[in-house]
Amino acid sequence: MPPTPQPVLLEVLAHIPTDFFHCLHCERLFAAAGVGAPVRQEIQAEYPPEMLQDAERLGIWLQDLVARYGERLRIRIVDPQSPEGFYKSVRYWVRRYPTFVINYGQKYTGWETAALDRLLEEHIRTCPEQYYWVHRKFKGRPDPYPDIYVS
Repeated sequence: MPPTPQPVLLEVLAHIPTDFFHCLHCERLFAAAGVGAPVRQEIQAEYPPEMLQDAERLGIWLQDLVARYGERLRIRIVDPQSPEGFYKSVRYWVRRYPTFVINYGQKYTGWETAALDRLLEEHIRTCPEQYYWVHRKFKGRPDPYPDIYVS
C-alpha cells in the first residue's frame, strides 16, 4: 500500500477578532437571562473597522486556498496574542501580520496572493508523487478490452 501523502502545513499568524464564550452551562444561563448576545456584540463593536476588514479578507483568501488545494493543504490559524502565537512570532521573527509559515520553515508576510501561491506550489512540487494523482481510467482497461495506452 502506498504511503499516505502528507499535506503541506500552512500556519497563518494573524490577528483574528474573537468572541469570548463561557462553558456551555454558563452560556445557556446567559442566553436565558438575555445577556450573552449583547455582550458579544459589544466586544465585536470594540474592534477597529480595519481589523474586521482584514479578517474578512483573510477568511476569503483562506477559503480560496482550501478550494484550490483541498487535501494537499492543511491550514492552522494562530492568533499572535495567544501564548502559541507569541512563541511562533518570536521563533519566526514575525513583526507584521498576516504571516504565512509553510512547513515550519519558509515564511511570507503580506497580502500578495501570487507570491504565496508560488511558495505553496514550490512546496507541493518537491514531492509531486504525494500530490498528483492519476485518474483511475488511465491505469489500464479491464479484460477483454485492449489497453489503448500500450503501443
